[in-house]
Amino acid sequence: MDYRNLIDKYGSPLYVYDYDTIYNRCCDMKEFSDNLSKKLGVNVSMHYSTKANGNIAILKIIKNFLKVDAMSITELELVKRAGFDNKDILFVSNNISSDEMKYVSSNDVLMCFDSISQVESFGKICSGKDVMVRINPGTDGVGHSSKVMTSGKATKFGICESNISYLKEICSLYNLNIIGVHMHLGSLFLDDKINNYIEGVKTYLEIIKRNFSSLKIIDFGGGFGIDYNGKENLSLNNLKDELVNVLSPFLKEYSGVTEIKFEPGRYIVCEGGFILGSVTSFKKENNINWIGTDIGMNVLVRPSMYDAYHRIEIISSNKDIISANICGNICESCDVLGRDRSVLRPNIGDIVKVYDAGAYGFSMCSNYTGRLRPCEVLIKDNKDILIRKRDTLEDILNKYVY
Repeated sequence: MDYRNLIDKYGSPLYVYDYDTIYNRCCDMKEFSDNLSKKLGVNVSMHYSTKANGNIAILKIIKNFLKVDAMSITELELVKRAGFDNKDILFVSNNISSDEMKYVSSNDVLMCFDSISQVESFGKICSGKDVMVRINPGTDGVGHSSKVMTSGKATKFGICESNISYLKEICSLYNLNIIGVHMHLGSLFLDDKINNYIEGVKTYLEIIKRNFSSLKIIDFGGGFGIDYNGKENLSLNNLKDELVNVLSPFLKEYSGVTEIKFEPGRYIVCEGGFILGSVTSFKKENNINWIGTDIGMNVLVRPSMYDAYHRIEIISSNKDIISANICGNICESCDVLGRDRSVLRPNIGDIVKVYDAGAYGFSMCSNYTGRLRPCEVLIKDNKDILIRKRDTLEDILNKYVY
């Protein structure tokens, strides 16, 4: 792949996605769900989480294999434009307005709520509907950062077991039918955390048995991790075997379940995307080499927000390797892509490649400090295809009305 040609053609920085990698990850998830379905004797569906990457071109690839989750009206419209049927969409809400509830309900899309007050708000305007609810099993979350752990006593998500009786009262009052429950322990677990995930699943299933007698859908959330640093792994076969060991006896005891859901967002798109940028400065201060780039935290916020690790490569004609901190062009001390990285000594204008940026990369971009969001390009059959235009100054300025 000619990176220089891509930058010359589309500008710097830019997001690049590989069609084949995303396609293959979809195949992985389809095989995982099909095998699990056969073992359990119940339909297992994978719901891609749109918040990981909502580009319509990428959603169109995913549509051929998986169902989908949406969390906002915009995401709902994106997945509909990508061709997803309403029956294949789950709206996973978090503190949404009554207007959003009306809009989603009018599209005949199943909604999942994570607080009793939200269930009550929905009941007041849309009584008599089927709903799902999010349960907080109370176990410790899983993930690479406390900021992505979504279970336990400190999280804002879900309904605790002690409040389920009140939840049922509210649903009865508004004739709402709880057809499914949902949990999500956190994001990015790998082999070393499978046991933690399974323990959370066991607790969740016990809560279901104690409190719900006739559920059709059980959603186990997502968090399937990828190997950011080249040292870790997630064995889908091991995960499948562990799930079978837990779910088989549960399903024999608990009848009526017609669908089991998982939500693999990151796993599908992360490794299929990377960022290309340019070296804009190089200095040595206080015995630290600093490589300045145009990949600011507005382009990729994960390192500054989560202390997340991404592999970084400097593509240079130089041969000597140095240790350096690599930073962006935003006036914030936390705008650092990576510290103490072994990279080639750069020349100004050399290309910078940030790996594994397909998930929670562009979807979390911003215009902070007035920076323009980059374009997105898909590589398919050795051809580069523009799938989202770069922001222009006019795009920003035209929003102002006074």
